[in-house]
Amino acid sequence: LPVAVRVLARLVDVEAVAPFPTPVTLAQVKADPKLAAMALAKYARLSVQPVTDAEWKLVCKMGGYKG
Repeated sequence: LPVAVRVLARLVDVEAVAPFPTPVTLAQVKADPKLAAMALAKYARLSVQPVTDAEWKLVCKMGGYKG
């Protein structure tokens, strides 16, 4: 298969380890300039997306997660 097809054919397993004490809304993500480049803030209808370490740490902080 071509590389692009192989990438799309991969499956990703994810599992929550703990809930956020405070949910982080899409509006909050879009309102934060530090997350302006995040795929979630830029594109619609994403079920799986790349998230940088810096983005993840900020979202966790916004949600009150200290894990």
